Amino acid sequence: MSYTQRLPAELREFLTLPGPQSLLVRGPPGSGKTTLCLALLEAASGQRMLLTSRVSQTELYRAFPWLGENGTSQIQIVDTSAIEGNLRDIARAATETRRLISDGATAQRELTEFLWLPSPVQEAWSHLPPDAPSFLVIDSWDALIESYLGGIGPKADELPDRAEIERILLRQLGKSRSHVVIVLERREESQLDYLVNGVIVTQRELGNERLERWLQLPKLRGIRIANAFYPYTVESARFQCIEPMRTYSDLHRGRFEAEPDAMPGHIWPGSRTFAENFGRLPIGKTSLFETDAEVQDQVLQMLLAPMLAAAANINGRALLIPSPSLSGREIWDSLRGSAARARLDHGVRVLDVTGQLATSAKATIPEFASLVLPVSALLPGATPAPGGGSPLDSEVRRYLASAGTSGGPVLTIVFASGFAALAAALHTPLTQEQIESFPAFAQTMLGGAASHLAIAGRTGAPLIESVRSLAALHVHLRVRQGRVFVYGSKPWTSGLVLTEGNDTAPYDLLRIV
Repeated sequence: MSYTQRLPAELREFLTLPGPQSLLVRGPPGSGKTTLCLALLEAASGQRMLLTSRVSQTELYRAFPWLGENGTSQIQIVDTSAIEGNLRDIARAATETRRLISDGATAQRELTEFLWLPSPVQEAWSHLPPDAPSFLVIDSWDALIESYLGGIGPKADELPDRAEIERILLRQLGKSRSHVVIVLERREESQLDYLVNGVIVTQRELGNERLERWLQLPKLRGIRIANAFYPYTVESARFQCIEPMRTYSDLHRGRFEAEPDAMPGHIWPGSRTFAENFGRLPIGKTSLFETDAEVQDQVLQMLLAPMLAAAANINGRALLIPSPSLSGREIWDSLRGSAARARLDHGVRVLDVTGQLATSAKATIPEFASLVLPVSALLPGATPAPGGGSPLDSEVRRYLASAGTSGGPVLTIVFASGFAALAAALHTPLTQEQIESFPAFAQTMLGGAASHLAIAGRTGAPLIESVRSLAALHVHLRVRQGRVFVYGSKPWTSGLVLTEGNDTAPYDLLRIV
């Protein structure tokens, strides 16, 4: 699964480069540029300064309370609304400077160039140490330069235009050790894209009719860009980017969060973040987890395994009909340690739809072997079970029915590909009628127990199509740029990204806001 970082690895590395460095951040209004710049300021070393020309200092403190009006963030804020000056005033000052300076053309040119810069930039520059690292954000350059150039009437020939002022700004930067971030309120390229050392593009877009935020890194001189695209969120006024999925072997596994409070008629999904976004699993209903072709079954199993553990933890019974692509090691790793071993032994069973799980478990995972049932466990016995019972009872049905004596619920999770493999193993060709009647068949198999049925699989699989309209809970999983996006249709949710959990949580669902 993915994991979150305050900043992409490429930008963290860029901050360690020796100054001077220039970085352009461009994107439409409301795309999170200021929040990103504050994250850059937090991560930077040396003196840090924000030159704000779009919002006042008071508004910044209100939008970003963690900045602290008492200066606890140690980020100096220069509010340009308190600094007057336009290009006509600067022209008079530059002309007077040229008349007064007589110690050489170079000194005259350098000072004149500095005086061409907007007064807020001059003010900020005067506070930056010339020989020590520092970090300056100009947010936004559009607002500042347009105010600076506006209202002067026809421009005299001796006055520089915007393009020349931008070149002057970067030439002045070259005399310092500072990192300077220039913010533009646009997505389109400009002259600055070619002059600066790095470019970040932020954007807001709709994905599955939900808001998504994406950061693009078209250019970072001196840095290898491993990932050019990062989804991000600005929830709680904090920038968080989402790294691509790591390999399954590197993930935290075998975790579930205990139920905080019992809710009659529902099964706890084993995850606080799942319950917050989708609710709990209602007894007597069906859930559908629908994926695109790029979502690995291992990732889906990581989402579903906490549900199995949660059912077992309250003396319930859980049955998994897994995808044939899941190995015994992958299934066991998703479960082991999630609940007490005795609970798993009594409350979880995995149907061996390929005939390979039991063999591999006995050879390499003996602790998993007791959880594996052969396909024949679904078939009714020829004689009554010891102690009485109907000869029509199967081992699976007796196991699930034992939940009634313990007072626990029953959870059955069926992978659509596992159901197809099961039919093949039983030499039973699947007809459309059988597929459509699967939910009724499952309830019959469960024997009227207090149960919940969860079905998982690819969009387009016949079993998925047959139960879509019946599902009380419907969740979509889609892969985009190496991240798993999660969208709820029933109930409707905003865009979420599946990210790694920690020592107590099996995973997290990060909301994109």
